[in-house]
Amino acid sequence: MPKYSKPLAQNPFHQWGTRIGGAAGIDPKDLADKLAEEVKDVMSNNFGIDVNATKTDVTVGGLFNSTTFPGVSFTFKGHTDWAGYLVGINKKAAIITVDVVQQGSPSKAVQRMNEAESKGAFSFTGALQRAMTDQDAVETERMYYGTLLQVITEVVNGWME
Repeated sequence: MPKYSKPLAQNPFHQWGTRIGGAAGIDPKDLADKLAEEVKDVMSNNFGIDVNATKTDVTVGGLFNSTTFPGVSFTFKGHTDWAGYLVGINKKAAIITVDVVQQGSPSKAVQRMNEAESKGAFSFTGALQRAMTDQDAVETERMYYGTLLQVITEVVNGWME
């Protein structure tokens, strides 16, 4: 069960978030079930990418003022060294807040490439790091992250229609 001291929207690894109004009769646990199922289906059927979707409870806050709400943790099958995404679905009154945060670290190759890119195009050490990194693997991993985030946002935005 993931625990955070601050709201997910304030997490440094926050990727995306939205609010859904008029949700008085909606159970966030039902949305978590629906999200897990729909994202797995779209990722597999439309993109050929297999993901694990694990339903979990997310706790936010301190010792005396914490809130627990449902969430879904998404990881990529066969890629245990890649980061995943946690989607928290919190309901207060008739408003549901959906936030996506990155969980874990990307692979060493992506970390090395990120460091090289931060050093600039003309840095010798950056060029050396880029040369030692499998570019195709990095592009594939980044594409998987982008695709998963896109599918999550599309599924959630579909709920608002």
